[in-house]
Amino acid sequence: MPYIKTIQESEATGPLKDLYTRYANPDGSVDQVLKVHSLNPASLEAHCQLYIQSCHKPSPLSRAEREIIGTTVSRINACTYCQTHHAAGLKKLLPENRKHLADEVVSADYTNLTEREQALVNYATKLTKNPSSITQSDITTLHAANLTDLEILDAAQVTAYFAYANRIVLGLGATLETPSQIGHAPKESQK
Repeated sequence: MPYIKTIQESEATGPLKDLYTRYANPDGSVDQVLKVHSLNPASLEAHCQLYIQSCHKPSPLSRAEREIIGTTVSRINACTYCQTHHAAGLKKLLPENRKHLADEVVSADYTNLTEREQALVNYATKLTKNPSSITQSDITTLHAANLTDLEILDAAQVTAYFAYANRIVLGLGATLETPSQIGHAPKESQK
């Protein structure tokens, strides 16, 4: 149960109802991370747009790479809600022979990641734990792993988004949904 009042799907009217319809999961449910914004539909809209841009819109980073970053940042921030959701999403994106990586990333076991994935995790970890310590040498390291400046920008965006989302979830007490509702992307992000 969130720490603040939320408006359920069945009670939503006007702009909030429209946003719930737009950002609902395929089964019509709305994730708790979104419902905690229900008292301020403009905030919900802004959150969704940042999420979709960071994690679902076209990027030279794969969706799986972005989920690896999100799961890592959420683990570091002790946000079980986001870690659970995004590890489930990662598992859905990975081919059968790599699905084990989702559980490994949750437990901070990065031994089976590619060099590129490891470089992204290292950068996201440092940016999450000590953002003021990032220097040009960190970017040089990412370049050495064949990441472009656009990929680095997108990695920073995903890392920053999850720092934000983790604090919304933890600060407002969003709780995990039922297992069948975890790991789905909103319909809007599938366009």
